[in-house]
Amino acid sequence: MRFAIYVPCYGAYGDPAVLSELAVTAEAAGWDGFFMWDHVIGDPLVADPWVTLGAIAARTSTITLGPMITPVPRRRPWKLAHEASTLQRLSGGRLILGVGMGVPRDYSSFGEPPQKGRASRLTEGVELVKKLLSGEEVQHDGEHFQASGVRFAPVDVPVWASGLWPRKVPFLAAKDAAGLFPIMRDDETGFAVPTPEQAKQMKAEFVAAGGPADGDLAIWGGGALPEKDLVGAYAEAGATWLLLDGWKSSVDELRRNIAAGPPR
Repeated sequence: MRFAIYVPCYGAYGDPAVLSELAVTAEAAGWDGFFMWDHVIGDPLVADPWVTLGAIAARTSTITLGPMITPVPRRRPWKLAHEASTLQRLSGGRLILGVGMGVPRDYSSFGEPPQKGRASRLTEGVELVKKLLSGEEVQHDGEHFQASGVRFAPVDVPVWASGLWPRKVPFLAAKDAAGLFPIMRDDETGFAVPTPEQAKQMKAEFVAAGGPADGDLAIWGGGALPEKDLVGAYAEAGATWLLLDGWKSSVDELRRNIAAGPPR
């Protein structure tokens, strides 16, 4: 089991210098990963995750990092592929690319219909990103994207598919993914930590949708870390990562939790 910190990219967490410092502290305290939200709209300030993760990659050496999640339907896949390739090389192979739909306000705020074509753009966009990172010449003539005679340098970037569970969105890109980062709603608090039994079902559905049987499963629940005595049960269910985030914590509170180390 590996343990990661998961932080918003806006408000108190909108300062890239603060996020870089938290990541450095997390690496020193024995955490395995440091992941960021990827939003355009949020409480000012908003930090661009790709710029911030580049700074974090330059200041750390072992911790895994990445955006959780990048909304592929509002991105150009070739630009995303260049960013992922660059960050993977800068970090020495520590990037995991989380992909999903994103939040409606990041579309509607700029005059884009938040639902129109998003599912098919996600599936096709991830497929094209993987093709571009393969190092092979790409000929792609899809519903949403085209690429003709394009060849990028080969760079391996693991992808985690994501979305609200039990909807089908988390599994749209399963065949191109190395792992799953499902999100579960809770009417009272916004998000919930899946139980080990639910984690087992998530993993089974991911594999049934074309994901690898030995793929990663990252469990997160909106500010809560699964209880220490349940770590074994999550591992038996197929989970490989447990995430703690700062969504409901002040920066100082999260800093203290980070310094305490992961619940091994």
